[in-house]
Amino acid sequence: MARAAAALVLAMLAAPAALAAGGAPSYALVVGNNDPPAFDSAQAHLQRLRFADDDAVRYHQLFSRFAETRLLAVLDDATQRRYPGVARHSEPPTLARLRQAVAALAAKMTRDRAAGARPVFYFVFSGHGARSTRHGSYLALQDAPLTRKVLHDELVARLPASRIHLIVDACHAGGVVGARGGFFGREEEARTVPLPAAGRPLEEGLLERFAHVGVILSASEGNQSHEWSEVEAGVFTHELLSGLLGAADVNGDQRIEYTEIQAFIAAANRSVADPRAVPRILARPPRIERNAELVSLRRLSGTRLLRGDASRLGHFTIELANGQRYLDAHLGSDSRAMLAIPAGEHSFLRTRRFEGSIPAGVEVRFEAIALGPLSARARGSLEEALRRGLFKVAYGRRYYEGFVDSVGALGVDFAEPKPGAEPARSPGPARRRTAALSLLITAAASATATAVLGGLAAGAASDVAATDLERSAREAHDRYRRFAIASVATAATSAAAGLLAWWLWPRAAPRPAPSPKLHAGAGISLRF
Repeated sequence: MARAAAALVLAMLAAPAALAAGGAPSYALVVGNNDPPAFDSAQAHLQRLRFADDDAVRYHQLFSRFAETRLLAVLDDATQRRYPGVARHSEPPTLARLRQAVAALAAKMTRDRAAGARPVFYFVFSGHGARSTRHGSYLALQDAPLTRKVLHDELVARLPASRIHLIVDACHAGGVVGARGGFFGREEEARTVPLPAAGRPLEEGLLERFAHVGVILSASEGNQSHEWSEVEAGVFTHELLSGLLGAADVNGDQRIEYTEIQAFIAAANRSVADPRAVPRILARPPRIERNAELVSLRRLSGTRLLRGDASRLGHFTIELANGQRYLDAHLGSDSRAMLAIPAGEHSFLRTRRFEGSIPAGVEVRFEAIALGPLSARARGSLEEALRRGLFKVAYGRRYYEGFVDSVGALGVDFAEPKPGAEPARSPGPARRRTAALSLLITAAASATATAVLGGLAAGAASDVAATDLERSAREAHDRYRRFAIASVATAATSAAAGLLAWWLWPRAAPRPAPSPKLHAGAGISLRF
């Protein structure tokens, strides 16, 4: 992403809106535009993007699960085939439609505020960003520039939101492995176009001029923002959405915060060798709430959770039945992340060597996914830096805490249990065996008591038969009844304890498969 786009976005947000108490209805306006700015002759060198519309659809998928969402994007044929029906809800990414959407959302937020609620607003832009003498810095809509004045006066100032989260992935450059702006013939031939420096640097503290706005921006070495055909999306968008879907949730509270996203993306790119392929992320929460929530997994409708220990998988991918690469992650053993995957859709988990179908269920554990060998895939030349380096470093509590300390940010809270501990589950084999042994001891003691009490009852019955005295016979009969009742009770206790011990005693289970080792020609079905 270009420095111009970063400076533009920060400069556009100079005046905070008022805050109010109440609930948190959510709204999102998602804009994706593949087209270069035809209205600006100074940008004639820019070429059409390939995946800005796909980025917009994927953001729309996420935000529609918990927010009222407007989609401004023209979907190409491939995107419409992959996401049937979405085009019916999309509108052209023009300035006029943007203004209409903002007016409609502003009216709804005004009603929310009158009712005492605190509406939250998300604005997402994926496409070209540029700067010219005529327009200054802007984001390219289909027919006009989205300038600082338009975004500041007609969008941010008009929306009475208590929190605004701004996500921008924009540039006007092409680059290696299909960087944004590159021509997608052979990816290694994509051309890099330098971006002129523009706008004031971020260090001048523009973020301090507003309190209710949080910003996530993508920037790269050489002012590029990348698309990659392997994920059929912008690299930044794919990494960000992977984190928002749960992979960044390092403390397991099902709330994704700004520092978690920033650390997750930093871990994902840490081992990418080619600096041209590394997006640089600026993530700043609203100054008024440093721990502001970006996404809550609890609010996502139409999803189910995938959880458990994924550390032995290394870098893995979740892919949907329509071919969409849904998310990527590499989770350490000290990560407590849970992933929100679509409910009712067939999905797959893949590693570099293995793949398997994710079973049905409201909640699925990684250990329940049976993995078999993955078919070999061809390797491209320049995109190998991303293949080899992306998500190579495990993301977890240790990495997160080191990252937060290094940038001096306010991190998330880590409540008990400590990292690596799992939520409450049914007792393990050792605990079941201990309980079963205790019950067996109880059963044995009850059986012994039954024998003793039975003997006493038999003796009392004998005394009843042997005496001719009414009082002695009555006393012996009372003893018989007491001992007989007690004997029956202890016998029942012994039987119940024995049955429960039998039920709790751990059964022999199949020996778990070893860690996967790939052998040529081997047909292995593994279970983690």
